[in-house]
Amino acid sequence: MSKIQYKYGSKTIEAEIVYSNRKTIDLRVFPEGNIIITAPENSDVKNILEKVKPKSKWILQQQRTFELYKPFTTERLYIAGETHRYLGRQYKLVINPTKGKPCVKLSKGLMIVETNDTENIEKYVIGDYKKRATLVFDGILKDILNEFPQFKKYNISLKHKFMKKRWGSCSTNGNILLNTELIKANKACIEYVIIHELCHLLVPNHSKDFYALISKLLPEWEKLKNKLEISLA
Repeated sequence: MSKIQYKYGSKTIEAEIVYSNRKTIDLRVFPEGNIIITAPENSDVKNILEKVKPKSKWILQQQRTFELYKPFTTERLYIAGETHRYLGRQYKLVINPTKGKPCVKLSKGLMIVETNDTENIEKYVIGDYKKRATLVFDGILKDILNEFPQFKKYNISLKHKFMKKRWGSCSTNGNILLNTELIKANKACIEYVIIHELCHLLVPNHSKDFYALISKLLPEWEKLKNKLEISLA
């Protein structure tokens, strides 16, 4: 594996080259922003650059798209009085000492953690988010598949985990992975992310065809994307 680097206007584009027994040059931009060029064995670097440079504008557009799609993360201390979100609403964290089994309750704008184990408030809050996310995400996915049955043939499965760089991803065989952080956004924003990932089953990139598809299924997707980024900033 080797690297190339060149200037495009004021930007510097750097990519890794992977040599294989393929016959053509393949260029891909990944969600983390890295660029991988797969080229035939013994390809001349000059020839590779000639093929890649005309696609520089597209490369930067892809990187910007992925950058906008990355989640924001705000550090939490998990102390009494701090605010935490759930489905778009803010809840004030309250810690109630109790000898019973630790639990988290949401009531009238309060996120109440009942436990004597005050050293592990973060653990209980995150655990509660995970449980709620499983129920909420599965319910939203079910509603979406009922509305858009063309996706049912992919045998969709959904999982979630906390991630720093992405709201979600979808494999070619229909496995969707969502960021558990999404449970803090409202249902419309969660629906947008799931539909975004489902659309990748039909169009695997962020091309004009992809945006035409998501606009057809969810005309207000841009507003929801902006709301998601602002609400969880």
